[in-house]
Amino acid sequence: MGKSILSYKLKEYRNKEGLTQQQLTEMLEVSDKSISKWELGEGYPSKRNLMKISEILNVSLETLLIEQSQDSSKDLRLSIKYGVISYILIFAIIMIVRSFRIDFTSVLQQGTAEILRVLGTQFINNNLISLPPAIIIGFVFYFYIFPSKKNEVSKCDES
Repeated sequence: MGKSILSYKLKEYRNKEGLTQQQLTEMLEVSDKSISKWELGEGYPSKRNLMKISEILNVSLETLLIEQSQDSSKDLRLSIKYGVISYILIFAIIMIVRSFRIDFTSVLQQGTAEILRVLGTQFINNNLISLPPAIIIGFVFYFYIFPSKKNEVSKCDES
């Protein structure tokens, strides 16, 4: 069994309350090894013990069990934000660079329909170039950078 959300939260909130594993063991009337196993992710407390734990540690059951999903949605929103910012920057740079390659004087002499066609084509081409890197940047943040930061934080907490 790997570490669960509960295992991290149980240790975190037990420490916040200033309780040792032994003290919590006595309050819950469970075996000496139970708290250690729960905090290592090697087992789960019963429903009755979960309710007692939430009362003793002064946290709701939802906080103990669901708080991680809120962090994930925050990470998702943040990675989308970085992806959108990356897209805007990449799109602007591409617009500037590619505008030097087009002779707009000949285009401006054309009719409105031709000008709109050229602008539309340029817009679509620039989007096709800008979107893939921006999506990749968003994925890199969500799947690589945010998890590695969380691992660094949890390693610091364990020290």
